[in-house]
Amino acid sequence: MALLAVVCLGLLMGLAARLGFLAMGRGIARVTVGAVFGLGFSLGRALPEWWGILVAIVGIIVGLACVSSWERRLGLAPVSSQGPSAWGGSEPLLTPEGEPIRVFNHGEIAMGGPTYCDYLFPDGVLLQGIGSSAVFSRDGRYFAAPVPSRQAWGLVVLDRQQRQLYRCADSELWELDTFDLDLLSGRHSPLVDNGVRETRLDELLQTASVTPLVPVGDLWLEADCHPEQTFERRSADGQQCLQGNISLPSTFRDLAQPLEPLLSPRYTVSVNGQPSDLLMAADAPLVWSTDQRALVCLAQQQSGHEEGDLYWLWQLDTGWRALPSPWVKSAAEPSFYWHELLSLDADHVRIGAYLDYPRPGSGRYGYRLDSIHGDTETQTDHDAQGRVQVGEFKLTRMAIAMPLDSRGVRGDSFVETQPMLGGACAHLIWLGDNRDGLGGYRCRIGDWHLPGSWLLDHRVSDCGRYLALLPFEHSTTVTTHGVIADAKEQRLLEGPSMWVERILDFRDGRLSLAAVQGRLDSNRDSSPLQRFNVAAPEVGSDSSFFRPNEQSRLFYNTVQLQPTASQLSAVEPWRLVDRPQAATAEGDFIQPAPNDQDAAWLFGSETEYADSWVRAGTPRLGGHLLTASGCALIDLAPSMAWSPNSRYLALTCMATDVAEQCGSYRGWQLLLLDVQAHTLRIHPQWLGNRPQFESFDEEQVQIRCFEHDWETESSEDQGSVQSLLLDALLQLPAEQLIGQDGLWLRSSQANLAFAWQALALPATRYFERGSL
Repeated sequence: MALLAVVCLGLLMGLAARLGFLAMGRGIARVTVGAVFGLGFSLGRALPEWWGILVAIVGIIVGLACVSSWERRLGLAPVSSQGPSAWGGSEPLLTPEGEPIRVFNHGEIAMGGPTYCDYLFPDGVLLQGIGSSAVFSRDGRYFAAPVPSRQAWGLVVLDRQQRQLYRCADSELWELDTFDLDLLSGRHSPLVDNGVRETRLDELLQTASVTPLVPVGDLWLEADCHPEQTFERRSADGQQCLQGNISLPSTFRDLAQPLEPLLSPRYTVSVNGQPSDLLMAADAPLVWSTDQRALVCLAQQQSGHEEGDLYWLWQLDTGWRALPSPWVKSAAEPSFYWHELLSLDADHVRIGAYLDYPRPGSGRYGYRLDSIHGDTETQTDHDAQGRVQVGEFKLTRMAIAMPLDSRGVRGDSFVETQPMLGGACAHLIWLGDNRDGLGGYRCRIGDWHLPGSWLLDHRVSDCGRYLALLPFEHSTTVTTHGVIADAKEQRLLEGPSMWVERILDFRDGRLSLAAVQGRLDSNRDSSPLQRFNVAAPEVGSDSSFFRPNEQSRLFYNTVQLQPTASQLSAVEPWRLVDRPQAATAEGDFIQPAPNDQDAAWLFGSETEYADSWVRAGTPRLGGHLLTASGCALIDLAPSMAWSPNSRYLALTCMATDVAEQCGSYRGWQLLLLDVQAHTLRIHPQWLGNRPQFESFDEEQVQIRCFEHDWETESSEDQGSVQSLLLDALLQLPAEQLIGQDGLWLRSSQANLAFAWQALALPATRYFERGSL
């Protein structure tokens, strides 16, 4: 009877599992374990003496093993361990049948976030962008994986038999643990609660969107991916025709990127029905000659030479031949690339190219020049309150004119600039290189042959009248000054002497140059008071100063030049303002006091990131203040206002990571500087966001503060005005500034006196001395 009970309970377990009543099946399993113990005791009683004890123990052990095995087979066994991690490293590499799965193209959501990858199954099914925590169902029919996302996660279930893919949106499963016959279980985000989530398979499939997989070659894909089979590129007169016929491999599965031939197909090339040994993309650059009897295109040989894509010339009479590289680069010259074909005549093919944008690492200054290879944003001007005006920066476009009989040596090709006034382009023709690898070029604009030789770096002004150039004479890795060629008057305007490395921009009548002004030792920190501790040598002297040095770094600063009647004049690096500036005000400025009795010069403020991004709406901090009366302070924000009698200067200071003190990451404080008594008062309460002075009269200071600590163009945040009585501010404890050689400093900043003394003052009547 005991044996019959065990067998019947086992059959009930199988029936419950078959019908999907897993909880009931697990309950029956616990009863079956008790029946196994009963069977063991019955066997022990049936046999004499110690034989009964031995048989009972063996029977119980064997029975428990059978029940456990039966539980696992039915999918009723509890899972004691968690499934694969959403952060990768445990992706399934074998199918339940033991065949290998290829896992590749790993990526992650944000930096250090959950990972995703592509799965290529042995039968050719390819799933892309699927999460790493993937599992198979107990019977091997289904494969499930989450779909990581920055917003709502998804879930995919692959029916391997029907080759159908089910996609479920807004899934709470980040990590999958088990996939029973009809129940998928896993966990929510380990970053939140790691709580267990369970979903029935039938409910999952009913609410999901289903996509039958499509056969493409030896792959099964979620979407049809059949590129165009042919394309044609005809000459303008219709007499010649280049045709491409798609060329696909016999198998996709063995490729490093199985979809590459489908996403970026190559086509065999023929012209006028005559086949060639070339492969090209349907959108590859191609240009017909002016007489329509020749063409140049970007293609590669079918034999797969290591050269890759080359420019190929086809002529009606002679057929195909490869052209050499359009330009022989020098590592010392500006970085640039070429690609698009512009025109083809009897002698030259013109290929579109561009110069990189050498943006200083911290925007207007830096200790490196970043090489930007795309159009971007740049600062163009300021509004009345110092906010940055943003405009588009376009790379310097040009054309490489390569002779059709070029031998591929340096100097065979020449450069054509962007069109200038009247449509004429300047030509830069190579003459030779100096010992540092910089090339010297002869320049011609129409029939005007410019005297001297020039570097490759150039830029046409936005008005088209001027061409900015750098002289080659006496240049090493840097040159000695900037020059503007006036195409209208056919004259050269030279700028003041300075060590110039690159041209930055030329807009609104101002030429911006990246000038080397000194070096800063590697063990020193940069500050507005000292950007470099070793000044650059006099122009024209020792050039070894500019060579790489591990002990120090070059300091680059943006210098602006403006054309005048006969020369280029330097533009002051500060602006004169007539009103309080915004908390997001950029750059250095001088704010005079009423009746010009004093003036405040704020310099060195920048965003907390101190990088080259424009960040127009981000508040500034870290500004250094010097008044004409000699008060010197650091760590200030741009917002400030003078009292009517010019005695008091209301200032602001911005701090970051002060949520515990003021409830926000960024916080502002109000300071009151008395320039006559040389005292400083700090208001104990935190202001609101982005304080902006509305007024400062004999009785009160009015400040507008905003809801957000950043500013956007479309923001409707008008802020609110708060008033602070001047008498109340004067009752605050006053810190006496200490005098040192005509300067007034806070006692905690007295160690900066020497740096303040060495600082060059603005060339303005408010600061008449040459230096402090």
